[in-house]
Amino acid sequence: MRDRFRHHQHVFRVGVVLGVGLVVFLIARAAAIPSDFGVLGFYRAGALDDIRALPIVHAGRTACLECHDGTYDPPESENEVSAKALATMVPLDPARDNKHFRLNCEACHGPLQKHVADDDKELPVPKVASASLCLNCHGKVSGRPKSQPQVVPAAHANDVGQMKDGCVGCHKPHWPKTAKKAAKTE
Repeated sequence: MRDRFRHHQHVFRVGVVLGVGLVVFLIARAAAIPSDFGVLGFYRAGALDDIRALPIVHAGRTACLECHDGTYDPPESENEVSAKALATMVPLDPARDNKHFRLNCEACHGPLQKHVADDDKELPVPKVASASLCLNCHGKVSGRPKSQPQVVPAAHANDVGQMKDGCVGCHKPHWPKTAKKAAKTE
């Protein structure tokens, strides 16, 4: 029976190494984890105060709609008279006509709290003119659903490989249907 345990020193050494490793891990864990971690859930409770101390930069859709409800750009046409007629023929129902209405205004226009807080409205709403912004959602990606309008940027580029005036040169973000398509649906 004595022969069965003659290699006990190897097992003892492995046990000591694992025990020392566990103690070092527990000491490092206690030093690295803040004391308020886990008090209010699986995060550091002090993070709420840190976030609350940051300045507010986003106003939210409600603040935008107080002044801009229903005033987004109407469709444009080659002649001004038909554009005005089309705008009066086709009611501006943002929930139905504007597929971008599901997005918050600040998703494209950026943080607008300073614009909302400016009583004189001297700070204008930034215009969206960046093709890269549009391509975040509309660039061709094989994993996107087919119902999501997608483009291959090279197909929309001019001779020098640049998109002319960004996407807004041809497309109106507040009125995604073109004037021709809107007239055909009537």
